[in-house]
Amino acid sequence: MSESTDRLAGGPLPPSNAPWLVEIGGWIAFVGVAGLLLYRWRKNGQPDLAALLFIGCFTMWWQEFYADWGAYLYYNPDLAQLPWGASPYTTPNKPVYVLAGYGWFYAGGFAAVLTLFRWFRRSYSSVNYVLALVITVFIPFMLWNFVTADGVSYVTNWFQYLESIGPTIHTDKGGLQLIYQGISLSLFAVAVVVSLDRRDADGRPWFERVLGVRPVITGWKQRAHQIVAWIIGMNILYGVFLTLPLVIARILFFPDNPWVPNP
Repeated sequence: MSESTDRLAGGPLPPSNAPWLVEIGGWIAFVGVAGLLLYRWRKNGQPDLAALLFIGCFTMWWQEFYADWGAYLYYNPDLAQLPWGASPYTTPNKPVYVLAGYGWFYAGGFAAVLTLFRWFRRSYSSVNYVLALVITVFIPFMLWNFVTADGVSYVTNWFQYLESIGPTIHTDKGGLQLIYQGISLSLFAVAVVVSLDRRDADGRPWFERVLGVRPVITGWKQRAHQIVAWIIGMNILYGVFLTLPLVIARILFFPDNPWVPNP
């Protein structure tokens, strides 16, 4: 770590700036998106892709604090906290606002990159499939995370990374990681887009097929079955491509930290 990062790790973060943006504004965005999706669900008689993504991605929130531990992410303790408390392999502070972000951040980001990917494939069908994913999903999602999460929080002190891994902007506030966590996050985004693009003959993504969701849904029990499948599918993808790699990498290769300590 740099000397400035050492100073940051040696004590709590400076007071957060404009916490109402996430603690109030984040939930306003969450309710607004949920309301719009519910309206379209009732109008069309079925949830659309955005609604299923919203539900599935929201239920991933519990993994956030394990992935944060792996990335040495430390939330400002002056934010409203969940009644979770300390537990092994999790970042010590667990703010409530994170839950709202799992509604709008992932559902909005995935809807955007999936649309971009499908447009690109129609317009440039000769481009290699993997290269198309890199251009339209991997890179845009890394930028989406950097602008809406890491970059904003670096300025507002909502959270900071207390270890610098890989390319980092070093300032008197510490280190702003450019790609470390973003790589796993973008690989997760690619896995989601591939799962939604590569469907079976009945139009089902792999997790619907594996969990036995019917191709044609006719009742609320079958709809609930589909929703459960999306919850399980999104959590598996998140765990495999983001949470577990960050936790395992830290355990095997990276040092302890006084503010995001080892168990």
